[in-house]
Amino acid sequence: MIPKIRIHRSGKLICETEGVLGESLYSVINSAGTYIDAPCGGAGRCSKCLVRTAPGGDEILACRTLVGGDMDVYLPEEAEMSISEAGATGAGASSVYAPPGALPSPAIGGYENAAAPDPHTGRKFGVAADIGTTTVVVHLTNIATGKRVATASGANAQRPYGADVISRIRYCAENGHETLSNLIRDQLSTLIRHTCEVSGEHARDIGYVSIAGNTVMEHLVAGYSPVGMGTAPFTPVDLFGEEIGAWEGLHASKTAKVFLCPAISSYFGGDAIAGMLAAGLPDDEGPTIFLDIGTNGELAMKYGDKFYCCSTAAGPAFEGAEIAMGMAAVSGAIDHVKWDGKLQVTVIGNQAPRGICGSGLLDALAVMVEKGAVDETGRLLDADEAGRDVAPHIGKVDGKNVFWLTMGSGGIYISALDVRKLQLAKSAIAAGIRTLIHHAGIGEDRVKSFILAGGFGSYMDKHSAAGIGMFPHSFLPKTLTLGNTAGEGAVLSLCSGSSRDALMDICKHCEYIDLAGNEVFRDQFTEQMFF
Repeated sequence: MIPKIRIHRSGKLICETEGVLGESLYSVINSAGTYIDAPCGGAGRCSKCLVRTAPGGDEILACRTLVGGDMDVYLPEEAEMSISEAGATGAGASSVYAPPGALPSPAIGGYENAAAPDPHTGRKFGVAADIGTTTVVVHLTNIATGKRVATASGANAQRPYGADVISRIRYCAENGHETLSNLIRDQLSTLIRHTCEVSGEHARDIGYVSIAGNTVMEHLVAGYSPVGMGTAPFTPVDLFGEEIGAWEGLHASKTAKVFLCPAISSYFGGDAIAGMLAAGLPDDEGPTIFLDIGTNGELAMKYGDKFYCCSTAAGPAFEGAEIAMGMAAVSGAIDHVKWDGKLQVTVIGNQAPRGICGSGLLDALAVMVEKGAVDETGRLLDADEAGRDVAPHIGKVDGKNVFWLTMGSGGIYISALDVRKLQLAKSAIAAGIRTLIHHAGIGEDRVKSFILAGGFGSYMDKHSAAGIGMFPHSFLPKTLTLGNTAGEGAVLSLCSGSSRDALMDICKHCEYIDLAGNEVFRDQFTEQMFF
């Protein structure tokens, strides 16, 4: 007898599917096309895929619960994610989803720096897409004017298969890449369809699609396997920079062309190159450092006519993944923490906190370091060792120290292991910055400007970041936050042939520094572990 699995959310039956005896509920839920939070990709490490088998029953891990017969599965509520849609050259548009706090930043580079749009597509509209590991944003754009007509965004549909690209590469190695390729292609089409619905435009008038994503995401949307990038020598199938034909099912003209922004390595992708263009780096003499921080940390330094580039394995900690009470930037997430005579938190959606997202984690760690809850080695102190103000916030969970952000039943805390994961991530970025400076042969004081980009870069407090040592304090007066530069670069490359040429020119002038085995990075990583 084939088990029947009934999946419920928000008090409603959302689908009924068939299972296999001994199969995990996590696998059944994914196969049914239903989202469940699982940053580790079902490997049993994150303890986030919590479900119930009866209303009000105990929570269990879907990845560790096997199908034993007919079952009802009750999923947690899914909240809207706060997504940064605007960036360096943000132009007004109707938005299908307008997240709180996503405001356009002042332009550095923009359409005024691009040549007249080339009309080779013969169509009025195009789509610029930023495919991030966590989120996807698309802009329906008038190619002739560069004006965005409508914008749509959503959480990356591949999230159930892992929070980071390594988890998704692992999935592809074990199961093939077709599932993840189909998911992202279908999601792109759905988002484009939404922009057409809100604007009243038609798919037949979309003649060009420009995509900026990391190298793994671009492989998957192109239909290529990313498995070669998962193990040494980390070989991609392609580094892109060329047009491909529209695949079947893409919500665009059947003759539409798809441009994939060029990458320079497996872990320095087209999103970073597009972001460098949007930030105006080609016209900047420097020294200027560009940091696109998300589930990965991509760093570039423009100095003279050269770009020094590297990618740091910061991991998904800054986006709340694999943190004890971490979560995405959705309603119920603590997004900022400060000390103003006492600990104060703000929560997305102004509701009771359910967890903490990346920007809140960064703030909390800065407070813990400043107020003496964490020592210079990263150890979360016992209450009797800590500063007097914060000692009441230190307690125990499962016999280990935690720092309570909110007290009482259902309180939110940061564990000692969370501190260590954040410490490793900040050290990787700080060491990457200093490695670039060393290879450029200049002093830290010579850096003229420091640009923060990416989803996490949009929301994080730069003073908190400097406070924990992610970048030097001396950079604070030079820091400019530009938001979603990858999406802006995708718009530029959509509207202008010269911008596509500029992307290729950036790649030609890049000196990529492989941090694996790099002595400067190794020494700096150890040094930057200290607070």
